[in-house]
Amino acid sequence: MDTRRRRVLVGCAALCAILAAAYLVVAGLDRGEATTDAGPLDGPPVGLDGAQLMARAVDRADRGGDGRLLVMRGGRPRPLEGNLSCERVYYAGGRGLCLAGADGGGYEVTIFDSSMRPLKTLPLAGLPSRARVSSDGRYGATTVFVDGHAYEKPGGFSTVTTILDMHSGAELADLEDFEVLEDGRKLDAVDFNFWGVTFSQANPDRFYATLHTGPHYYLVEGSVFRRTLRVLRDGVECPSLSPDGARIAFKSRLARDRWRLEVLDLDTLRAHPVAERRSIDDQAEWLDDSTLVYSDGLDLYTVPADGSGAFRLALRNASSPVSLAAGPGPQRKPGSP
Repeated sequence: MDTRRRRVLVGCAALCAILAAAYLVVAGLDRGEATTDAGPLDGPPVGLDGAQLMARAVDRADRGGDGRLLVMRGGRPRPLEGNLSCERVYYAGGRGLCLAGADGGGYEVTIFDSSMRPLKTLPLAGLPSRARVSSDGRYGATTVFVDGHAYEKPGGFSTVTTILDMHSGAELADLEDFEVLEDGRKLDAVDFNFWGVTFSQANPDRFYATLHTGPHYYLVEGSVFRRTLRVLRDGVECPSLSPDGARIAFKSRLARDRWRLEVLDLDTLRAHPVAERRSIDDQAEWLDDSTLVYSDGLDLYTVPADGSGAFRLALRNASSPVSLAAGPGPQRKPGSP
């Protein structure tokens, strides 16, 4: 066999391996396949090892209730070990956040480890909305809806977004206490609302979020250590940073309660829509550097990030997707922080 032919065969084999790995995550996309339904969740509970995706189960009859956690393993949904039930979930770097209703009323967030063991539970100020964890498991971020702010307009809402220390469980900061700069000048207003934190994989101290003030929905870049935020551009809600740190998937507002999923290039600050035409109210997740996964409130879908192709059903009766491409993270011994 000549060298050129050998190289072609090796290249084809590598491509097939990549496609096979991607297929395992979105296997069973045909709507008639039982493997695409998270409703039954049959079989014994499993751990995070070998899983490609985490999500929460959705009960259609209960308007999105349920909350049991599941993982996709080998293209099939499996119940996740442990007893956590979440309205919003996220996991990275050996630490996870489960936002849920509290037994005595109200809401709470539970920090858990790679064995799904609850480590600490903290009260939440309002209805769970968003959750993210930095790639090293050091920081977590929660966003909740709250009432009672004097500046609220009829039909409007207010949020509280908090940065957590995922090891001690301490609340490190409220984003409303950060200094905001626009073109080098301090920006301040009584109606600031923040939501949708997304952390950089390369530098977990760096994060992005949405700042809503007046008619604006600013994309801001922040530093946990410096407690600063810098305005990058307007019109970006629920940002989600790509694994390579070059792009941000986000919701672009079309009307009061209608959005379009788009992807922003951070170098040029130019955006393009993806092939999903429906209104999606979710903080999309990057399945890999080229594919987004997100929920319409009842089911999970995937779509190419470059605007090509079409959206596809990934998993029925599920929401709050979390890519586990980096693996379950470090295993910690019982009793360790």
